[in-house]
Amino acid sequence: MRAGRITASASMPSTSNHLPTPRGACRWTLAAISLLLMLASHAQTQALATDPIAAAQAEADNRVIAARCGSPVFEKAFFRQSQAAVRAGLLSNRRRPEQNEKMITALRRNPYTLVSIQSDCAAQLERLKQVMKDRSRTVVVGNLRR
Repeated sequence: MRAGRITASASMPSTSNHLPTPRGACRWTLAAISLLLMLASHAQTQALATDPIAAAQAEADNRVIAARCGSPVFEKAFFRQSQAAVRAGLLSNRRRPEQNEKMITALRRNPYTLVSIQSDCAAQLERLKQVMKDRSRTVVVGNLRR
């Protein structure tokens, strides 16, 4: 045996006996996937908090979903509250509100890509109602409450 080379010998155990069983491998795979999904969702929420373009995209998506799924009264109320939040600087303090509104308008996507099935609207409307409820503590339409 030369120096620097490792060869299999009778004293070294075979690695084929120590492989995980298919059931064990499935458990590890599911655990790894769930961990990755949790990390990805956390990273996405952190990105929304720090990235003004991601926040503007989320706001544009929320407005489109309100228009697609909500009644005209709900859409109008959500739109007004959204504009008030933009004016209050909740989206980005670095840009002027007019620039933020232009960016939100430019980032609007097709409503059928966001909510493809009408039955998904109920869950989306509940989420938007929660967004409105959270914003109502911070922003009053017409007045600023910071």
